[in-house]
Amino acid sequence: MPRITQMMSPVAVATWATTLICGALLVLPGVTASSMYFNDILIFLDGAYRVVNGQVPNQDFHTALGPLNYYLPGLGYWMTDRLGMAMPVGMAALMLVTAPIMIHVLGTRLRPLIGVPLAIFLVLLLATPMNTGEIPSKISFAMFYNRIGWVLLGILLVLHLHPERTVRWQGWRDAAAAATLTMLLVYTKMTYGVVALCFLVLLLLQPAQRRWAGSAIALCIGIGLLVEIVWGGTRMHIADLIEATRVSGVIESYIYVRSFLRVSGEYAVFALIAGLALWHQPRITDALFYFLCGAAGFALLNQNFQHVGIVTMLVGGAVAAEILLRHQHMVASRTMHSVLRGAPLAVGVLLMPIALSSATAIGVHAVMASTRAGVALETPNGTDVRIVNVFNRGQFEFYERYAQSLGSGAALLASLENPGTSRVLVMDFVSPFASLAGLPPQEGGNAWMHDNRNFDLRVHLPAQEMLSGVDVVMIPKHPVAEGTTQKMQQIYGAYLEEHFELTRDTGSWSLYQRRPTPKAVIRRPVGPRSS
Repeated sequence: MPRITQMMSPVAVATWATTLICGALLVLPGVTASSMYFNDILIFLDGAYRVVNGQVPNQDFHTALGPLNYYLPGLGYWMTDRLGMAMPVGMAALMLVTAPIMIHVLGTRLRPLIGVPLAIFLVLLLATPMNTGEIPSKISFAMFYNRIGWVLLGILLVLHLHPERTVRWQGWRDAAAAATLTMLLVYTKMTYGVVALCFLVLLLLQPAQRRWAGSAIALCIGIGLLVEIVWGGTRMHIADLIEATRVSGVIESYIYVRSFLRVSGEYAVFALIAGLALWHQPRITDALFYFLCGAAGFALLNQNFQHVGIVTMLVGGAVAAEILLRHQHMVASRTMHSVLRGAPLAVGVLLMPIALSSATAIGVHAVMASTRAGVALETPNGTDVRIVNVFNRGQFEFYERYAQSLGSGAALLASLENPGTSRVLVMDFVSPFASLAGLPPQEGGNAWMHDNRNFDLRVHLPAQEMLSGVDVVMIPKHPVAEGTTQKMQQIYGAYLEEHFELTRDTGSWSLYQRRPTPKAVIRRPVGPRSS
């Protein structure tokens, strides 16, 4: 395919148009608006602040999520010096990086009738500030890593198809695209990365694609070694993953049953399209591919905080539809020809619900952010981070009270003798005062604390590691995650009483400052250690 033709192909035009429109809608309003999961988004704003201030994930603080979850918003914060722009700019940057890869993969393997709607769907899903499968009124950048995972894995899965329209250096471009997508997934969320690596191994079973698939795996190894030289946090990242798995790695069987009942309709449609494709072109590699789409997608769904929308099956359905149309000339029956020609329509029906809800959420966020709806955080760095009410007054009032407590906490910290030098830990879901008040970030500790998810009474960081790198400990009277606060007090209460003293007590906060200690015995943690 000539280069100019590829650049002006329907898939390319649809991808770039959707990317630029969505990116503009995210960035131009200039603020971040949330109606749901507000405390979750503070994790990544604080993480962005940490990395911009020189801290390194899994070396200077514990996290079970990949480093890109902090460097991506960190890029947005670094470029704008505004917390409210960290997520919109970071996501827009990722969309610009992803677009050429998507154009190459979809443009060389899918006909426009399937490739265009799939490209639009994937861009909308990547851009949307909404948890996949939820209603558009619940706008939030929270759990953006799951949407990144679905989209990048979706693009990767299309590589199962042999290219129909080859370009120059096709094999090397395929290998580079696959390796880039896989390693982005590995350093975003390991579960998606494992599925991506399994898919690359599956590609080795296809003789026509074996060479570039092997090259992609080799590139992944090379990229991993290079990243480890620069980052040096792989060992600690794996240790943090193991610690989190010890707390929440086992899911009860009834949850799987309930989840399968919710998505049984998705499985029925996917099985129909995939079964039809296998009936016309029975190949073991295709059968294994469809199994991977269904089984891995179900596992990812249950590992995520998500109820519906198995994106791997949606993409698998698009691949099956393309296979059907490639072999329609082998069908003699007129009726079957009509059925095969309807395959793209079935794919469109599958993509439509999530695509429409994602587009609506982007629009809702743009309107709320542009009109400065709701309330802003009353902290030095939080004025462009807003909580909004979208048809849920109770949820809005809950987060509004939380925002007010953060404002009063920031004012309380400002009243201290040397407020700009204190390292603060909040015994709650997230400890956001470093980023919100412009303070030095905590040394060591966790990126967030979620009881029975990444810590419990049995598995947790030692008190010395958790608290030796802070000067101030704040305990909320009205925490956003009451169970987390209670467990942290149980675990770290004795150390707190021994090394800190209560110096401020208000209706919202109890503030403890470190007791004066001879300078020679003050020890700061070099980095996190596995408990």
